[in-house]
Amino acid sequence: MEFDKYTLHCKLDQILKAHNISVLKLSNEIGHRRTTIMELVHNTNMDKKKISAELIMKLCLYFEVSPNDLFEVRRKE
Repeated sequence: MEFDKYTLHCKLDQILKAHNISVLKLSNEIGHRRTTIMELVHNTNMDKKKISAELIMKLCLYFEVSPNDLFEVRRKE
C-alpha cells in the first residue's frame, strides 16, 4: 500500500462550529495550548504532527465523541 498518498485529517474545525465554541475557549477549558489546537483546526503539518493521547482523550471527552469522529484518513490532493 502506498501510505504516502494518504494523510490524517482532523475534523476539529467542524466539531467546534457544531458546538459554537472558539479555539480560545476550548484551550482554556481543556488546559491545552491554543497553538496546538489551531494546528489541528487547520490541519497544519498533519503528516509530521505528533498528537498526544492525552489531547485526543480530552477532546473526545469534552465533545463526547470518539477518535473516529475526530479524525479520518484522507487521500492527499
